[in-house]
Amino acid sequence: MRHFAIGFGLATLLMAGAYADGYLWLSAAGSPPGSVYRYNLRTGQVDRVITPGAWGFVQSGDYNLLAYDGSALHIGLENDRTLLKVNPYTGALLSAFGYNMCNCFYGHHFMKDGAFYESELWRAAPARAANSAGILYVSDANGVPTMAYYAPNQLFLQPIGLEWVGDVLMITTLQGLYRVRFPDQPMEFEGEAYTLSGVPSGHMLGGLAYDAPRDALYLGTSDGNSAMLWRLTLDHGAQSATATLVDILTLKGYPSGRYPTALGFVPARPGDADDNGCVDDADLLTVLFAFGGSNAQADLDADGIVDDADLLIVLFNFGSGC
Repeated sequence: MRHFAIGFGLATLLMAGAYADGYLWLSAAGSPPGSVYRYNLRTGQVDRVITPGAWGFVQSGDYNLLAYDGSALHIGLENDRTLLKVNPYTGALLSAFGYNMCNCFYGHHFMKDGAFYESELWRAAPARAANSAGILYVSDANGVPTMAYYAPNQLFLQPIGLEWVGDVLMITTLQGLYRVRFPDQPMEFEGEAYTLSGVPSGHMLGGLAYDAPRDALYLGTSDGNSAMLWRLTLDHGAQSATATLVDILTLKGYPSGRYPTALGFVPARPGDADDNGCVDDADLLTVLFAFGGSNAQADLDADGIVDDADLLIVLFNFGSGC
């Protein structure tokens, strides 16, 4: 009997990894003050909202970047060099610092979506003027610039969304999806257009976020009224991507009339039923009070029912993140 219990426990731990869920933090570009929203992939709801401007920093209509470094979620502004680190689960402010650059940069470029890659912070920087080149801006984790790439031969490449998918860098512009190529020219980049199917015409393409363990690339879009979340399937050989609708964000708590220019993926902590990053008594109670039902909040293995398996996931991870 003891062998069965141990085996079942190990199977449960493996199941917890297999059914790992997570959160997508979304920007909401528009008139200031802007906010940042957390979409819970397990429950299919926007369940947290933070407004960085309320913390006393520069006001912005688009708090974006939303890059996760494994311990903190980074938030940047489209119009200032300020960088914020927040708790990746709750959104609570941890610290603030900034790019080591002149604020004059923001007179001719915006700053949009970003990602961490090999310990460096990559950022999309579309130009304010149509005759200026878009920039991919690279810094270390402390905001010290290390490189900047321009697209002087493709002025239409004004990057909004940005994400590394393995060793491939993908960007979006308002209307297109591109794979980035670095030619044998210093500080330049080029875009290889991908045919994108599934997204309705009239939708502006926004931020990108990648869940590496599940090989899931997410895209946010907006038609100026409703915002949508998509999962993309890439075919590099055919230079194409197919979008499958995940959710209509504006039906799940995301505000109408805003534009998700940036996405950031944060993996869920196994056993964290209340989604605050700490597996404790509250998670046990969440599962126990939902026991026997189908509440997605407590259904940690995503099998459609809250049962012993979900309870064991909490117990085997108890104390994690606390």
